[in-house]
Amino acid sequence: MDTLSHALLGIAVAGLSDHPLSFNDPIYLASLIGAQAPDFDIIAQIRGNFAYLRQHRAFSHSVPGLMMWSALISVGFFLFMPTAALEQVFVWSFLGGLTHIIIDFFNAHGVAIFWPFNRGRKSFSLLNVFDPLLLVIMLVPFIQGLPARETSLLFFASVGMYAFIRYALKMRATTYLRRCFSAAGIVRILVLPSLKSVLLWDFVIETHEYYFVGQLGAIQPILKIHTELTKKALSSAELGAQKTVLGEFFASFTPFSYCTEHEDDVQNTKLVRIYDLRYFLNQSFLHSATIVLGHDEQPCESYIQTYGRKIKIPC
Repeated sequence: MDTLSHALLGIAVAGLSDHPLSFNDPIYLASLIGAQAPDFDIIAQIRGNFAYLRQHRAFSHSVPGLMMWSALISVGFFLFMPTAALEQVFVWSFLGGLTHIIIDFFNAHGVAIFWPFNRGRKSFSLLNVFDPLLLVIMLVPFIQGLPARETSLLFFASVGMYAFIRYALKMRATTYLRRCFSAAGIVRILVLPSLKSVLLWDFVIETHEYYFVGQLGAIQPILKIHTELTKKALSSAELGAQKTVLGEFFASFTPFSYCTEHEDDVQNTKLVRIYDLRYFLNQSFLHSATIVLGHDEQPCESYIQTYGRKIKIPC
């Protein structure tokens, strides 16, 4: 989620202590820092953009990572606020960080919550990375003038109700899509928040023969198919591309991918493209990978396209 939403969650958690809101209070300060801490993995960008993509929402967004952040925050308090009770600092920074992991689990990108046993990112796909309506719902309890604990309880009740309504709408959309595509033989279905509006759902449906990528209205079930892709057996080049560093990263990054193979007769190479089917925006997939295979189908170049950027990846 966005930084402000995470901060509000951290403050709301600290409010459960019933301490008046004060950023001089170690409980509020620890919870607020803890609620931001999992995103401190941005430091991985020092090693390059791909290092950051691989690390983000991985170890730092797991329970072991959360314990590490809480311990580091406690060390920081020991150095700069030695009068603070370090046990309290650890607990409240852990609780603040836990809200970060939980809310990120509910958005489409997910978190590697089961690291190191499973490095794949798990997601409930209920909220977008930035949800303006949710942000307003989070802000309202703080302007009611209630005591700290009552403010926090109202905060979590409001967020929980919004999540429940979103879940009900998602289940309705899923049922509608299952009914529409039942004749095609559905293998898997994914419904996730649209990048365009909180009033839309995006979806990927895998059937025995096709992948359907499209959009459905959250209130009025207006259905739109963006693209229809025929399923096929992977070629030797596509199988080889999936075993590269970039191919393996993509496998952990998305549960729905699609490969295509192209010949470059000028360079005498093959280009294998892997698309993340979850995000379709402006007539193209938002995230994709390209692996260039040279002589004997050995990878010689690879890069990832994401958010309009092209990042070169070592083979």
